[in-house]
Amino acid sequence: MKRATKILKWVLVLGYFPVMLSFVSHSHKELVCSELYVKVRDSDESRFVDAEDIRESVLASYPDLLGGTVNSLNFDEMEAFVKKHSSIRSCEVFNSGTGVVNIEITQFKPIVRVIASDGTFYMDEEGHRIPVSSRFSARVLVANGTIPKEKDELLHVAGLLVSDPFWEAQMEQIYIRRNNEYILVPRVGDHLILLGQPEDVELKLRNLKALYTSGMNPKEWNDYQVINLKYKNQIVCSRDRSL
Repeated sequence: MKRATKILKWVLVLGYFPVMLSFVSHSHKELVCSELYVKVRDSDESRFVDAEDIRESVLASYPDLLGGTVNSLNFDEMEAFVKKHSSIRSCEVFNSGTGVVNIEITQFKPIVRVIASDGTFYMDEEGHRIPVSSRFSARVLVANGTIPKEKDELLHVAGLLVSDPFWEAQMEQIYIRRNNEYILVPRVGDHLILLGQPEDVELKLRNLKALYTSGMNPKEWNDYQVINLKYKNQIVCSRDRSL
């Protein structure tokens, strides 16, 4: 009798699961989208992208989204649509099983603001252009002067400056002369730093850091107008402003 009861229990259990799986599958297919939630993951760092703007744009392009079944939505297509925004680096669209469709966004991270003859824009470390925004101004290096069409050298110099906390705190501007010599403008002091051609930049910055941290009293910084690094393994400090 006990054996028969045990077998009956297992039959009921095994019969229960297919029914439940079928019910869950059917429920998922009929799950209605009740809300669209947009999250900008790095909004504390940058505000090039506004979550509400993205939400409105998606709803305008997908008018049947709210109230439609989740199963009928093409999440890959929605991700591609959202990523057309020039400030969005990555996008993930998903449903947590509750009827809420989630869009999570990561923005491009600018390292320099370029003021050039063909416009003003930000660039990330890979050279992606990020349009300026009327609602947000990123606190990054500014590059101006004779900006070349090819930005690899500029990105290399800017990348070295922002990747080192010391230089990131010290430098605020890169100026490029017509002869392609680079001038760095520090945040503190009245002097300019003539980097010269963008060659051996790591060595030049290493020598300059040694001068700042060991070779010169901070009170002396304003005694000089130009710190010249253009000559290999030399630092020439000048009281003459001419470059």
